[in-house]
Amino acid sequence: MSCFIVGSGASLPERVVTNAQLAPMLGVSAKWIENNSGIRERRWVETHQSTSDLAAAALTDALHDAGLNAEQLDYLIGGTISPDYQVPGIAPLTLRKLLNARQIPALDIRVGCVNILYALQIARALIETRAANNVACFGAEAQSKGLDLSAKSAEISMLFGDGAGALIVSREPINHSSLRVDDVLIRSDGSFAEDLCVRAPGTAGARWIDREEISDGMHYTVMNGRTVILQAVRKLSDAAIEIATHNRLTLDDIDLVIPHQANANLLKQVSKRLGIAEDRVVMNLDRYGNTSGASAFIALEEARRKQRMHPGARLMVLAFGAGFTWGAALLTSSSEN
Repeated sequence: MSCFIVGSGASLPERVVTNAQLAPMLGVSAKWIENNSGIRERRWVETHQSTSDLAAAALTDALHDAGLNAEQLDYLIGGTISPDYQVPGIAPLTLRKLLNARQIPALDIRVGCVNILYALQIARALIETRAANNVACFGAEAQSKGLDLSAKSAEISMLFGDGAGALIVSREPINHSSLRVDDVLIRSDGSFAEDLCVRAPGTAGARWIDREEISDGMHYTVMNGRTVILQAVRKLSDAAIEIATHNRLTLDDIDLVIPHQANANLLKQVSKRLGIAEDRVVMNLDRYGNTSGASAFIALEEARRKQRMHPGARLMVLAFGAGFTWGAALLTSSSEN
């Protein structure tokens, strides 16, 4: 049994933060940021905005695109690493902001930049087991509220933007712009867990919230950039080849690659390693930065909106994130116009 992406949506804050505005805070130049990331600007939320605000707006957009309303949803799956609260999760908070939504299951996933792959795999399983007909999935981030805006964190704080993306996954292709979900492959390896992490608050320390850990800045994201890039290039390339081979395809059969928008230099390395021309790769991080768990959702929505997929086109979604966890998904565009 197949399932179909029948709607997509996105929500991006109005506030634009350019490299020129950010660079003085981080003790670097605007050109240094662009050269090391490919990013020119990103969006940041205002103080009154929360992650669930962005998520609800993206879901509303996706429902409108699908021609459905919230009453027709059977399940909600949401992911973030910048939640409104530690408890409860982002999914129930987002559900209450959807107009006329029913009291459906609302599930949180915490897989960072790979949110879209886990969400699609779970949605597919729910539909194939007839536990749901329409599943809403989203990734949303407001990471700007948790960045260390100092020179010691320039390498990582230069990257992040805020935003949300959403998909409606259904049993039937209810419109002519549907995408069939053909396969999802996910892998993980905890050996590198500390190379991209936020250590506090948490139970690895003496207490959930330890003043010494906070004073040491352990509530900020830390990243071993060399390890992350090296592993990401290898793992994403391996995942692309594995899922294509499993489905009796070659990479030449893939019309469009939609990756997590991590870093332009990383994406170019993956494209080169796979022999995929850059014009077949969706990239928007120059305008939005790295929106973590939202980025592949936003990139897919933008590709649909700009009609970058012709009828019958094969799409590959690639993502890599903390954990490490990574993988790929194969989608096929509707053959109807």
